[in-house]
Formats: sequence, structure tokens, C-alpha cells
Amino acid sequence: MAVACSKTEPVRTTPTAVRVRELLAEGSGSNYAATSDTNSDGRVRPRTVPGTPASVRQLLETGIVRLSRWKVQAADDTVIWATRTTKLFRWVDDVFVLLTPAGDSTRIDARSASRVGKGDLGQNRRNLAELWTAVEKNR
Repeated sequence: MAVACSKTEPVRTTPTAVRVRELLAEGSGSNYAATSDTNSDGRVRPRTVPGTPASVRQLLETGIVRLSRWKVQAADDTVIWATRTTKLFRWVDDVFVLLTPAGDSTRIDARSASRVGKGDLGQNRRNLAELWTAVEKNR
């Protein structure tokens, strides 16, 4: 059983957009990173991509599948649940992506969280950076 991008909640299905917004509102911590408009670290800032949420979801799913050690677990119209497994210890991080219409574009917010441990040594920020690289390569 996976643990959600919070301290104790198990993940069995893709969370709702409302739940992902709640997780994003928690901000970043020692073993999770969440996008924020005010974060000075560019890896942890949301992205806006031209297109509808459906087309951006397809772009993201295609990009995630191409990333090493990443897997799309589930997706719906506005939320993608992906996982990334670390190379050395095979630890799994849960990544939730929220797609929000923004005019003729789509805003992408994301949260990556370690399932174990009290600290991630920056891995969740690196996960978000990998996600953004996948978006750029597939545009």
C-alpha cells in the first residue's frame, strides 16, 4: 500500500483535485516538495503550458513514461498520479500533478513526496525538475 503525499494517508486511487490542492497548500517540507508561486527555487514553481488540460495531460503522460524509473499510476481529467523509484534503495516517491485551465493554456502544479523517511536530501525537488524537463522535451 502506498502512502500519499502527506504523513499518513494511504493512496489507493488517484486523489481528487480538491485533495491535491489541499496537499499543495501544505507547502514543502523535509520529505516533500510542492509547487508554489512564491518559491524562489525554479524547480518548485508551477508551469503554464499552451493547450487544454486534456492535451497537457497527454503531453505529461507521454513525458513521464519516457523518464527513467517513473510510472503513471493513474490519471483522470485534472490529476495525474505518478511514482518515481530511486535507483539505489528502490524507495518510491509519489508525485501528484494538478492541471487547471488558465485561458487558452493549462497551469501545472505538482507535489512530490517520499513514502519513507524524515528527509529526502532534495530528491523531491529533483523529481519536480525531472517532470518539468519532460514537459519541455514533449512540447
